[in-house]
Amino acid sequence: MNLSLKQLRVFVAVSQQQSITHAAKALFLTKAAVSMALSELENQLGQQLFDRTNNRLHLNPYGQRLLPIADELLQRAASIDTLFQQSGQLIGELAIGASETIGNQLCPWLLAQFIQLTAHTQQTLHISNSANIADMILSYQLDIGLIEGDVKHSDIETIPWLKDEMCIIVASNHPLLKNTSLTLPDLSDNTWVLREPGSGSRAFFESHIAPSVAQWQLAYELNSIEAQLNFVAAGLGLACVSKFSATHALANGRVRILPLDNKLERQYKIIMHKQKYKSELISAFIDFSQQWDATALITT
Repeated sequence: MNLSLKQLRVFVAVSQQQSITHAAKALFLTKAAVSMALSELENQLGQQLFDRTNNRLHLNPYGQRLLPIADELLQRAASIDTLFQQSGQLIGELAIGASETIGNQLCPWLLAQFIQLTAHTQQTLHISNSANIADMILSYQLDIGLIEGDVKHSDIETIPWLKDEMCIIVASNHPLLKNTSLTLPDLSDNTWVLREPGSGSRAFFESHIAPSVAQWQLAYELNSIEAQLNFVAAGLGLACVSKFSATHALANGRVRILPLDNKLERQYKIIMHKQKYKSELISAFIDFSQQWDATALITT
């Protein structure tokens, strides 16, 4: 058996893209070259690695067993270059995924300081909701995920990260603002503007807010924080959002925070695949993120 790194690279790309055509574009190869490399790999292993349905390629059990090993081999091959680089220099590409609040509000500063400290500049950032980020971690499309929501999957490792304060926001002229202190049951009989299922703030609302509110109605379901803020500012409902994500809307008076009698908090998390090889670069980014101080960015 004479497996090549090219064959493994093609296999990983096809598993991520679920298409020969898309994998070829990602690798800057021809479709014929990708098909040949994949066919050679399967012939050498004596096993088909994909189920082919409706022009899509889905990993079968054999492919699922090979994927973490192939990913690790490619990571280790890339790390060989570090032997000939300056001491302490990080090399390689780092694919990061982040849920919307983290990706838009925290990651620019997190990455800027990581680059300043390490001089590593080869990072990509994909912003989506927590559920989508977790799916991309499971398919090895991302190395690291920074999410707000809860993920329950046996193949995902979860590391507690930062804490975030949640708040209930309303339009600046909402009648509930006449109260100096409110409880969650006081919010009954109101309409709500919520994020889409799969987002961290939607999960937080459903687990921490909705059970205490006897009657509530979904007015709008949106997939953007900025749209959510604007809908609330227009008087179209209440919203449960990260205080950090509402910083600008609060500063310019578009929305205001309801005075609740208890503090609402949630835990941000770092996630990665349990079988993902922790390269020097991945380990360095995790260590940096855990030590990173975001308090200067969060409005108190």
